[in-house]
Amino acid sequence: MNIQAICTEFPYFFPIVAFLFGACTGSFLNVCILRIPRGESIVRPPSHCACGKLIKWYDNIPILAWFFLRGKARCCGGKISFRYPFVELLTAVLFCTLWMILPMVNALVGMVFISILIFCTFVDIDTMELPDIATVGGTALGLILSAFLPDIHSARIEGVPFFASSIASIICAITGIAVGSGILYWLRLSAEIIFRREAMGEGDVILVGLIGAFCGWKGAVFAIFGGSLIGAILILPILAVIKLFGGKKPSNPDTAPDAIPFGPWLALGGALYYMFLKDFVDAYFASISAVLFN
Repeated sequence: MNIQAICTEFPYFFPIVAFLFGACTGSFLNVCILRIPRGESIVRPPSHCACGKLIKWYDNIPILAWFFLRGKARCCGGKISFRYPFVELLTAVLFCTLWMILPMVNALVGMVFISILIFCTFVDIDTMELPDIATVGGTALGLILSAFLPDIHSARIEGVPFFASSIASIICAITGIAVGSGILYWLRLSAEIIFRREAMGEGDVILVGLIGAFCGWKGAVFAIFGGSLIGAILILPILAVIKLFGGKKPSNPDTAPDAIPFGPWLALGGALYYMFLKDFVDAYFASISAVLFN
């Protein structure tokens, strides 16, 4: 029985598998988010409480364990952050959604892409930095996947040799890296000149290149400007409230209330493009091209 037959006979089987796989992946991402910025191994020691005691397997079940334990460690009663089940549930829902709305190859690649974006998002929130292992490594991975799976850039054409499709897909990925990183790099330089301070980190520039590797140049451009717009809509009211009620401003500008990590918004823009908006955004750019060149 092939995959299509299973989908026909048991339509909920693979979505459920994708959800459970996503929950387990989210649990692993929680480990990476916590340990990688600290330079710690993600393998050893095994999952353990802040008090040092190892966590039993039944207290480490993704999503459910936090609710069973009511947000407190069994061994010492210490508080467990709600972020853990949130990341697990977020990853599970996104994996399930990817499987349900995209072709199989695009869905599987999307799971890799979304996992990297989730990792980058929460590390950037915690540290205001983006690890090279995720941004540079993710960009390289995007290029490799583009070469072997040209479907992700819609480069596979019936009757065209795979080698030609692979080259076309690589070109799409390289163009996405160059255009996305190039635009954000010059925006970064311009902002530094205008505001006379670092407006965004180099990690953001590499992150948008990563998005370009998976989404092409149109996805990278959307991530920059769409992500910025979404971030402004959501963040500006919060900053206004902070200013209004006189929130304390630390002496270190990197930790000031108005220092907002840009990575999460880039990641959100990239995820929205890949999952939901690709056809709409591509059609928009096509209409602009038709006006300009016809």
